[in-house]
Amino acid sequence: MNTSAKIGGLLAAVMLAASGSAMAAEPVNPYVTSSDGKVVMDPFGLCWRTGFWTPALAEALGYNGAGCQCDKEILSKAACTAPAPKAAPAPAPAPAPKAAPAPAPMAAAPAKEKVTLSADTLFDFDKATLKPAGKQKLDELVSRLAGVDLEVINSTGYTDRLGKEAYNLKLSQRRADAVKAYLVQKGVNANVIKTAGKGEADPVVNCPNPSKKGKIKNFKQLVKCLQPNRRAVIEVSGTRAAK
Repeated sequence: MNTSAKIGGLLAAVMLAASGSAMAAEPVNPYVTSSDGKVVMDPFGLCWRTGFWTPALAEALGYNGAGCQCDKEILSKAACTAPAPKAAPAPAPAPAPKAAPAPAPMAAAPAKEKVTLSADTLFDFDKATLKPAGKQKLDELVSRLAGVDLEVINSTGYTDRLGKEAYNLKLSQRRADAVKAYLVQKGVNANVIKTAGKGEADPVVNCPNPSKKGKIKNFKQLVKCLQPNRRAVIEVSGTRAAK
């Protein structure tokens, strides 16, 4: 074998190996893990979450993953339910008799498929300023909008239960508006973005008030526990050309 052929073979092997590695990539683990791969627990028996933890990332680990082990009570029931066993394939039907070829159809307009995308971003306590991790999520969402004919983008803001209800309603609206302003800055049409603030509604987690004998003993720990509720949820609806 000549030198060029050998080099070509080596390059093909490297490309195959790289392709296999990409296909085997695992979902991002939003929990802090020890050197032996186990999720780290805090003194209260709760799993330590990373700074980019979200319910969506926890559910992506699967029904037997760390998300369902640590936060099963706040994840969707479907995400933490084992899939039903696959049914045996039905026997192949007998081949039908060949029919006369149909006339060629007239050219039709390209088919379109429905597109639904979602993302969420968290906010600091009593703040409506997007955090760097939140901006990164919105950047990823914008990149996924390429080729999508947008119908509507809903940005819905939420708060935790701390503070007065009227104040929290206004704060949640400011969070929804902050998401809209960032998307417009990135080139998204402002006319398709709708915002709403829902205050303390639809909490992701429910944390008990501080007590000496409870897992949460002071206000600081309560604020940390309620972090997933301080968020904005973004839902996108549109269409793109079917592949």
